[in-house]
Amino acid sequence: MYRQLGNTWGARKRSAGRMPAYYPARINRMLRIARTYGAPKDGDRLIELGTGWLHWEAITTRLFFDVRCTLFDVWDNRQIDGLKNYLGQLDGLIDQLDASQARRARARQLISKINAVRNYPELYDLLSFEYVLDQRGNLSKFRPESFDVAVSAGVLEHIYAKDAPAYVNRIAALLKPGGYSIHSINIRDHLYQYDRSVSRKQYLRYPPWIWGLCFENDVQYINRIQRPEWRGLFEEAGLAIVEEEVESEDLSGLRIAASYSHYAEADLRCGGLKLVHRKSF
Repeated sequence: MYRQLGNTWGARKRSAGRMPAYYPARINRMLRIARTYGAPKDGDRLIELGTGWLHWEAITTRLFFDVRCTLFDVWDNRQIDGLKNYLGQLDGLIDQLDASQARRARARQLISKINAVRNYPELYDLLSFEYVLDQRGNLSKFRPESFDVAVSAGVLEHIYAKDAPAYVNRIAALLKPGGYSIHSINIRDHLYQYDRSVSRKQYLRYPPWIWGLCFENDVQYINRIQRPEWRGLFEEAGLAIVEEEVESEDLSGLRIAASYSHYAEADLRCGGLKLVHRKSF
């Protein structure tokens, strides 16, 4: 019911509303990473994990680079009208993106073609995309070392905490030697998206037993894994960190539960964590 109602209301909003301001910023980040590390680049194979409503990371990477993309998700939330609306708005902002003139011209041409498709199968035919749906989130169906880039945005915080080590290990296994893992993780308490009066890390108030008894749920599960653990998981999977960006939150007035007392203040304040890792040759 949550997904049905949420997606119905959300689809109307995305098909006619304004594109969030941070969506172009996500494109600029990928363009900067491509310039800095040489990936993604033309000819690469990319997998987007948790593509959600719009496949935003894969679609916008494909606008600028001739990449082959696999779109992997556990639930079908696709909204073609929302995608076309946002891309139509992006078309007017192309010149503001940090890309060469040739890349921007390519993006404009592809947006025009995308806006002419009627549904997602036509979109996938146009872009040579592969869409894979698996409610178990099982990545073992893909051959090891078959992707140059693995990317996600706002997804890893929803992986069950007990499954996170195996999931990160599987991401590492999917990458070719020298491949890149690019992720944006929202470590905040997602309650703030509905109630702006609470702290963005509200869950820090509660020890695990209270959280599990009163707040944890499968409708919008968040694993509450903190920055040091995420860094450790990727390191243990054999991926070397090449870039980290931390978005800090104001915790003033928030009483922190004793179960979080072993974390440094900087780690407790981390709300957004953007990581780039590379697999060794």
